[in-house]
Amino acid sequence: MSHFTTLFLTLLLILSGSCGVDPVIHKGPWSLKLTTSGGFAGVGTGNISVDSEGKYKYQEPSSSQQVRKGCDSTFKPKELQALSEAVSQADPKGWNLPDLNVAAPDAFGYKLELRVGTEEPTTVQWYDNTRDKLPADLKRLSDAAIQAMKAACHPTSESSRKN
Repeated sequence: MSHFTTLFLTLLLILSGSCGVDPVIHKGPWSLKLTTSGGFAGVGTGNISVDSEGKYKYQEPSSSQQVRKGCDSTFKPKELQALSEAVSQADPKGWNLPDLNVAAPDAFGYKLELRVGTEEPTTVQWYDNTRDKLPADLKRLSDAAIQAMKAACHPTSESSRKN
Protein backbone atom coordinates (compact mmCIF):
# COMPACT_ATOMS: atom_id res chain seq x y z
CA MET A 1 0.00 0.00 0.00
CA SER A 2 1.31 3.43 -0.81
CA HIS A 3 2.13 6.02 1.80
CA PHE A 4 -0.61 8.28 0.42
CA THR A 5 -3.27 5.54 0.70
CA THR A 6 -2.28 4.78 4.28
CA LEU A 7 -2.37 8.46 5.20
CA PHE A 8 -5.73 8.92 3.46
CA LEU A 9 -7.32 5.93 5.19
CA THR A 10 -5.99 7.02 8.59
CA LEU A 11 -7.36 10.52 8.08
CA LEU A 12 -10.70 9.08 6.95
CA LEU A 13 -10.87 6.88 10.05
CA ILE A 14 -10.14 9.82 12.34
CA LEU A 15 -12.78 12.00 10.68
CA SER A 16 -15.43 9.28 10.65
CA GLY A 17 -15.24 9.01 14.44
CA SER A 18 -16.31 12.63 14.81
CA CYS A 19 -19.31 12.29 12.48
CA GLY A 20 -21.47 10.43 14.98
CA VAL A 21 -24.36 12.11 16.74
CA ASP A 22 -23.26 13.46 20.08
CA PRO A 23 -25.73 13.07 22.95
CA VAL A 24 -27.43 16.26 24.03
CA ILE A 25 -26.17 17.17 27.48
CA HIS A 26 -28.24 19.82 29.17
CA LYS A 27 -26.58 22.22 31.52
CA GLY A 28 -28.29 23.97 34.35
CA PRO A 29 -31.45 23.39 36.34
CA TRP A 30 -34.48 21.76 34.77
CA SER A 31 -38.16 21.31 35.51
CA LEU A 32 -40.66 18.88 34.11
CA LYS A 33 -44.44 18.74 34.28
CA LEU A 34 -46.42 15.67 33.19
CA THR A 35 -50.20 15.92 33.09
CA THR A 36 -52.54 13.10 32.12
CA SER A 37 -56.13 13.05 30.96
CA GLY A 38 -58.66 10.73 29.40
CA GLY A 39 -59.07 7.04 29.94
CA PHE A 40 -62.40 5.34 30.60
CA ALA A 41 -63.31 7.73 33.44
CA GLY A 42 -61.83 10.73 31.64
CA VAL A 43 -59.67 11.86 34.58
CA GLY A 44 -56.22 10.57 33.64
CA THR A 45 -53.78 8.89 35.99
CA GLY A 46 -52.48 11.94 37.87
CA ASN A 47 -50.14 14.87 37.36
CA ILE A 48 -46.63 15.56 38.58
CA SER A 49 -44.19 18.48 38.49
CA VAL A 50 -40.54 17.80 39.34
CA ASP A 51 -37.42 19.96 39.29
CA SER A 52 -33.70 19.17 39.16
CA GLU A 53 -33.43 19.46 42.96
CA GLY A 54 -35.96 16.63 43.36
CA LYS A 55 -38.80 18.80 44.63
CA TYR A 56 -42.12 17.57 43.34
CA LYS A 57 -45.83 18.21 43.52
CA TYR A 58 -48.19 15.35 42.76
CA GLN A 59 -51.96 15.45 42.17
CA GLU A 60 -54.12 12.34 42.10
CA PRO A 61 -56.77 11.99 39.42
CA SER A 62 -60.26 12.96 40.49
CA SER A 63 -63.70 13.38 39.00
CA SER A 64 -65.23 16.83 38.73
CA GLN A 65 -67.16 16.25 41.98
CA GLN A 66 -64.10 15.34 44.05
CA VAL A 67 -61.36 17.56 45.38
CA ARG A 68 -57.95 16.71 43.96
CA LYS A 69 -55.64 15.18 46.52
CA GLY A 70 -51.90 15.15 46.35
CA CYS A 71 -48.69 16.03 48.10
CA ASP A 72 -45.46 18.00 47.89
CA SER A 73 -42.13 16.48 48.84
CA THR A 74 -38.59 15.88 47.64
CA PHE A 75 -37.20 12.79 45.97
CA LYS A 76 -33.98 11.37 47.35
CA PRO A 77 -31.02 11.53 44.90
CA LYS A 78 -31.33 7.82 44.09
CA GLU A 79 -35.06 8.22 43.36
CA LEU A 80 -34.35 11.19 41.06
CA GLN A 81 -31.45 9.57 39.18
CA ALA A 82 -33.40 7.95 36.30
CA LEU A 83 -35.37 11.12 35.65
CA SER A 84 -32.23 13.31 35.73
CA GLU A 85 -30.45 10.98 33.30
CA ALA A 86 -33.44 10.98 30.94
CA VAL A 87 -33.57 14.79 31.00
CA SER A 88 -29.83 15.01 30.27
CA GLN A 89 -30.27 12.76 27.20
CA ALA A 90 -33.41 14.48 25.90
CA ASP A 91 -33.36 16.23 22.53
CA PRO A 92 -36.71 18.05 22.26
CA LYS A 93 -36.04 19.22 18.68
CA GLY A 94 -37.30 15.89 17.35
CA TRP A 95 -40.43 15.64 19.49
CA ASN A 96 -43.03 17.55 17.47
CA LEU A 97 -44.34 14.69 15.35
CA PRO A 98 -47.87 15.07 13.97
CA ASP A 99 -48.71 11.37 14.45
CA LEU A 100 -48.37 11.58 18.26
CA ASN A 101 -51.39 13.75 19.02
CA VAL A 102 -54.06 11.38 17.64
CA ALA A 103 -56.44 10.04 20.27
CA ALA A 104 -58.34 6.76 20.30
CA PRO A 105 -61.51 6.15 22.34
CA ASP A 106 -60.75 5.90 26.07
CA ALA A 107 -57.03 6.47 25.48
CA PHE A 108 -55.00 8.21 28.16
CA GLY A 109 -53.55 11.51 27.02
CA TYR A 110 -50.15 12.80 28.14
CA LYS A 111 -48.77 16.32 28.05
CA LEU A 112 -45.14 16.82 28.99
CA GLU A 113 -43.52 20.21 29.46
CA LEU A 114 -39.73 20.32 29.84
CA ARG A 115 -37.75 23.44 30.71
CA VAL A 116 -33.96 23.28 30.83
CA GLY A 117 -31.86 26.21 32.03
CA THR A 118 -33.05 29.47 30.52
CA GLU A 119 -34.43 27.83 27.36
CA GLU A 120 -38.09 28.21 26.45
CA PRO A 121 -40.11 25.21 27.65
CA THR A 122 -40.81 22.42 25.17
CA THR A 123 -44.32 20.94 25.26
CA VAL A 124 -45.35 17.71 23.59
CA GLN A 125 -48.60 15.70 23.67
CA TRP A 126 -49.36 12.06 22.86
CA TYR A 127 -51.80 9.25 23.66
CA ASP A 128 -51.55 5.60 24.69
CA ASN A 129 -52.30 4.49 21.15
CA THR A 130 -49.38 6.54 19.69
CA ARG A 131 -46.80 5.63 22.35
CA ASP A 132 -44.94 3.30 19.97
CA LYS A 133 -44.20 6.34 17.75
CA LEU A 134 -42.42 8.33 20.48
CA PRO A 135 -38.77 9.15 19.78
CA ALA A 136 -36.49 7.00 21.98
CA ASP A 137 -35.36 9.91 24.18
CA LEU A 138 -38.94 11.08 24.77
CA LYS A 139 -40.06 7.53 25.58
CA ARG A 140 -37.21 7.20 28.10
CA LEU A 141 -38.15 10.56 29.68
CA SER A 142 -41.88 9.76 29.81
CA ASP A 143 -41.18 6.34 31.35
CA ALA A 144 -39.02 7.97 34.03
CA ALA A 145 -41.67 10.65 34.69
CA ILE A 146 -44.44 8.04 34.96
CA GLN A 147 -42.28 5.99 37.33
CA ALA A 148 -41.67 9.12 39.43
CA MET A 149 -45.41 9.80 39.48
CA LYS A 150 -46.10 6.25 40.70
CA ALA A 151 -43.47 6.64 43.45
CA ALA A 152 -44.67 10.09 44.57
CA CYS A 153 -46.68 10.18 47.79
CA HIS A 154 -46.71 6.42 48.09
CA PRO A 155 -44.64 5.59 51.17
CA THR A 156 -42.25 2.68 50.96
CA SER A 157 -41.23 0.49 53.86
CA GLU A 158 -37.97 2.48 54.13
CA SER A 159 -39.45 5.93 54.29
CA SER A 160 -42.69 7.80 54.42
CA ARG A 161 -43.59 11.09 52.79
CA LYS A 162 -45.52 13.98 54.27
CA ASN A 163 -48.90 14.88 52.77
